[in-house]
Amino acid sequence: MEQNESIVRKNDLTQGPILSKLIWFALPLIASNLVMQLYNVVDSIVVGQVMGDRGIAAVGLSFPIMMLFNALFVGVSMGANIVISQAFGAKDMEGVNRAVNTSVFVSGVAGILITIVGVALARPILHLLGTPEEILEDAAVYLMIVFGGTLGSVIFNVLSGALRGMGESRWPLYAMITSTLFNIVFDTLFTIYMGMEVAGVAIATFASYFLSGVILLFRINTGVYGVKITLSQVLKPHVVTIKKILRFGLPTGVQMVAMSLGATINQAFANNFGANLVAANSVIMRTDGFALLPLMGIGMAMTTFSGQNIGAGKPERTRKGIYIALVTILAVSLAMGVLMWFTGGSIMRLFNVSDTVRGIGVEGVRVICFFYTFMGSQQCISGAMRGAGAVIPPLLTSIAAVFVRIAVTYAIAIVPLNRAIQAAVDNGLYTSFEAAKAAGVGTEGYAAMFYSMCVGMVAGAVFDFLYFKFGNWKSAANGSISEIIS
Repeated sequence: MEQNESIVRKNDLTQGPILSKLIWFALPLIASNLVMQLYNVVDSIVVGQVMGDRGIAAVGLSFPIMMLFNALFVGVSMGANIVISQAFGAKDMEGVNRAVNTSVFVSGVAGILITIVGVALARPILHLLGTPEEILEDAAVYLMIVFGGTLGSVIFNVLSGALRGMGESRWPLYAMITSTLFNIVFDTLFTIYMGMEVAGVAIATFASYFLSGVILLFRINTGVYGVKITLSQVLKPHVVTIKKILRFGLPTGVQMVAMSLGATINQAFANNFGANLVAANSVIMRTDGFALLPLMGIGMAMTTFSGQNIGAGKPERTRKGIYIALVTILAVSLAMGVLMWFTGGSIMRLFNVSDTVRGIGVEGVRVICFFYTFMGSQQCISGAMRGAGAVIPPLLTSIAAVFVRIAVTYAIAIVPLNRAIQAAVDNGLYTSFEAAKAAGVGTEGYAAMFYSMCVGMVAGAVFDFLYFKFGNWKSAANGSISEIIS
């Protein structure tokens, strides 16, 4: 298949100055993350204008649950990225084409499973998490509709991963920009003019994602990368490539599940502090998400950079790239921390939340903002290790960090809360534990939820750095190199 040689050379991360290569590859990824963040912000602003705090809380509560289910196709996307980037680095274009078509098959199966299970379990999960009654119905409607349209997200994510593996980070950005513009139109139409509230936001979300996936499908099938997706190849997946994608992707999917379970458990903890903290957490995620965009972009870039260089037999270039990326993350994260300290409150005004919710949100951002370095470092190192084929250590370190955060949250937030409630009952202020809890006793200790999040960030970064410094990731990389062409 004929390909555009200039595009292939431009997307080659195995040669040339590391910093400039990383920056030029990461910039579209950062911009894509920015656009995606705006995508979510638009949803929150629209539903906030129509429904106020109740809508913000319902949509925000749904994200950890969605991430829990979406971990399966995120893992497939990451597995495809690793296999494709290593084959691309080894100049095995037949292997690249095989991996792209096979990943479409695997992700389609994953999308169908997520749709069936997600729609069926949405409401029971919300009940299990103790979701406040005033937002339960809206959150259930939002979740079931978004899960019903999972296939659109699957298509976009897997094709984005395939293009990133080939060193192409611009077209996922173009597709996301187009998708976001349509999302604004659909949000306005369904939610504001048709009065569909959270249902309108959910329909707009999956319709826009499907559009972005179609754009990437057409781009890949222009043939400029030497790859084409055809129905005949998708329906005849390469078994060995499936095994590789799953071997690299499933640990990442499990890692995402662990992180999402941790976030879901912490969401359940937060629910004990009432709907105001739930809404504030939603606003915090949208607000400090802007600061995390450059760090996430660099982490994503490191997966492809590492994969291509490992495929080309250059592990030392990978090591050097990690150190360069860590220094870059340190500088960027400090700048973002200062920026969010001073502007976080102003950004939150966009969401039309109450002064109480905004006050909690500002406090949370100011606790978290100077710990961005740790989150960015974890993203960078774990991304590079996955690209090298060492997918199990980031899984284990992430799970360890999740356990640390849960344990700390329970110790410094939930235990004091329960003690305060019980003390109120013992002092005769309320007739039962449930009555005191419903009255909001002890909820002034919500800030402990933010401190425990910071502890989790530090733990994850330290665990990953220790493996990078003293672990045997090069051995995993050498084993990965030997399997690239088969």
